[in-house]
Amino acid sequence: MEDKKVTRRDVLKIGAAAGVTAAAGTLGGATKVFGAEKKAKFKLRMQCHWPVGVGYYKLYFEAYCNRVREATDGEVDITPFPPDTIIPTKDTLDACGSGLLDMNWCWPAYWQGKSLVLSLACGHTFVWEDFSQMYWNTYLQEVMPIYRAAYNDFGVHLIAFPGVDGITLWSKKPVRTIADFKGLKVRSTGTPAETMKKAGATPVFFPGSELYQALQTGVCDAAHWGAIYTGKEMKFNEVTKYIVQPDLARVSNAEITINKKLWDKMPKDIQAIMEDCAIANSLGCYAYCDYRSKVDMKTFTEKEGGEISYLEPEAIKQLQQYSDEVLDEYAKKDPKYCGPVVKKYKEMFALIGR
Repeated sequence: MEDKKVTRRDVLKIGAAAGVTAAAGTLGGATKVFGAEKKAKFKLRMQCHWPVGVGYYKLYFEAYCNRVREATDGEVDITPFPPDTIIPTKDTLDACGSGLLDMNWCWPAYWQGKSLVLSLACGHTFVWEDFSQMYWNTYLQEVMPIYRAAYNDFGVHLIAFPGVDGITLWSKKPVRTIADFKGLKVRSTGTPAETMKKAGATPVFFPGSELYQALQTGVCDAAHWGAIYTGKEMKFNEVTKYIVQPDLARVSNAEITINKKLWDKMPKDIQAIMEDCAIANSLGCYAYCDYRSKVDMKTFTEKEGGEISYLEPEAIKQLQQYSDEVLDEYAKKDPKYCGPVVKKYKEMFALIGR
């Protein structure tokens, strides 16, 4: 039988199919397609903002590096690095743009002081109801090109937004009405902080490593760190009494970026694989985190003495109004990028009847 030469295009087709299969059934990365290892054509270093002990680090970050390596049959070899090991997290956007860092996995809200629209990209309060809605708003309504243009200003290319399972508020006090936000010291970042500030809360910020102690000692009354699942991993269940529901957001986004000049040197099929691997990995992990959050909430109430504090309908309506006010303010401050993104949000709201 005649030997058939395997091209990167073949890898793309098979790797993408493997990615979808893996997203549906496993979280460990795409199935290895070819047995022979090749010398990497692109050896890259990527740093992450998540601590090594948080489940996201392995489920999302390391799994993405593995998936890309396997789907490209070793042509792209991404080495994952924990936070602050190469560059301080606060400097990684600029470092990636200058080439000091090849790739960066971070939280868009960290760049609020540099670009308002990147904070919106992280996920605003009461915007997306689920992963599907985030995806079609970002890709099918063509918001992604706007975000990518904004990232290009910093010399980086945005590969994808890995969607994670929401923003859950953990609190030492019950939070049911808008009045309950008055004076509440909340560890928050980005647009959620601005929404809660309008409700009367006092946003404060601590690095993740200091959050447990801040809640334990009463330096802050409430905090969010991802969804219920990751809040439990941060042991918020030990120093708070309440999980506030519904979540402030059902989807929030991390970011995968790469130096723009380096990206432009890559073949189109390699670029496509890196994008497809990000989406496939994200879908499977979002489902897993959503499942774990449901299990952890049940454990919190039934075995750990915790309670669910449900926001009253009027409070939700008022928070949505504050959220919309923040969007309008961003659109006015940044008509170039936030303006068109907010317009797409409102088109989405009209479609879903919000």
